[in-house]
Amino acid sequence: MALFGVVRMVAPNLWGYLGDKSGRRLSLLRLGACLCPLIFLPVFLVDHFYPLAMVMIGYGFFWAAILPQFEVITLNYVMGRTEIYARIRVWGSLGFILLVYGLGFWFDHFSVSTLPVFMLLMLAFIAVSCFRVQAPVLVNAREHSGGFFLLLKQKAVWVFFMVACLMQISHGPYYTFFSLFLEQHQYSKQLIGFLWALGVVAEVVIFWCMSRLSARFGSRQLLLIALVITGVRWLLIGLGVDSLTILLLAQLMHAASFGIMHAVSMYYIHAFFYGEHQGQGQALFSSLAYGASSALGAVIAGWIWTHIGSGHTFVIMACCPFVAAWLAWRYMK
Repeated sequence: MALFGVVRMVAPNLWGYLGDKSGRRLSLLRLGACLCPLIFLPVFLVDHFYPLAMVMIGYGFFWAAILPQFEVITLNYVMGRTEIYARIRVWGSLGFILLVYGLGFWFDHFSVSTLPVFMLLMLAFIAVSCFRVQAPVLVNAREHSGGFFLLLKQKAVWVFFMVACLMQISHGPYYTFFSLFLEQHQYSKQLIGFLWALGVVAEVVIFWCMSRLSARFGSRQLLLIALVITGVRWLLIGLGVDSLTILLLAQLMHAASFGIMHAVSMYYIHAFFYGEHQGQGQALFSSLAYGASSALGAVIAGWIWTHIGSGHTFVIMACCPFVAAWLAWRYMK
């Protein structure tokens, strides 16, 4: 499973570079979508570590071609407008809820060994649906931006990457230990599942409301709001875990810590990396924020959990979004 994450740190940058240089993002998207199920197929045949590792590396490499390229295509369709992007992105959250509940019911009655069958079906559906997508008509698609590394040297750009990475690092204990933390405090598995689902429902609602929020507050204000709310969220979970009311409130804050943050991040990436470097910018964001930072956050959370205590993990990691909020307020005008 870790190999998939390692590949995700490297592969998106290669695909982003190819997409920018060739300008054929949709073709790369379709290639990755078609090769994913084919490379995943041997998972039904192998039962040893190294063959399975090769399947995961190959599958992860081509999966990395899909999401960043599709983000660029989508943002080009909507011309970078955060509110329209959020209305499209909401379907990913709805799909997540549907599949989690559907497979949860399925695995109550059938073996979990059928999971790869569902994964293969989803990959096949993605491949088919990619051929229904048409390339957007771009104005100044090859606009020269002065060089990719020149864009990275801008203060607002690298500060934004620092902010995004700190935000994702702070999610380390949530994605790694949240369920275990709740089990330690005698919450039932059914209630734990409900709390996870509540967070995704809040995410869906905020995606749907992004148009009004963007018009009223603007992207910079929304970024600051998301960062501060996230810090408060981790404090509430760490200090108020024994109160179901506090946990419900904390899970509703997932609307800010993921929903608002993701939508605003897509706006910034599209604004920073224009013209011929859109794919590389999107890929770098994916590999740093969702690849390396996620892994680092999990490692740090594990060390704190082991050596300081589970109760302190969320509280200590709350420092990350607060520091990120200060950086964004100070340097992102």
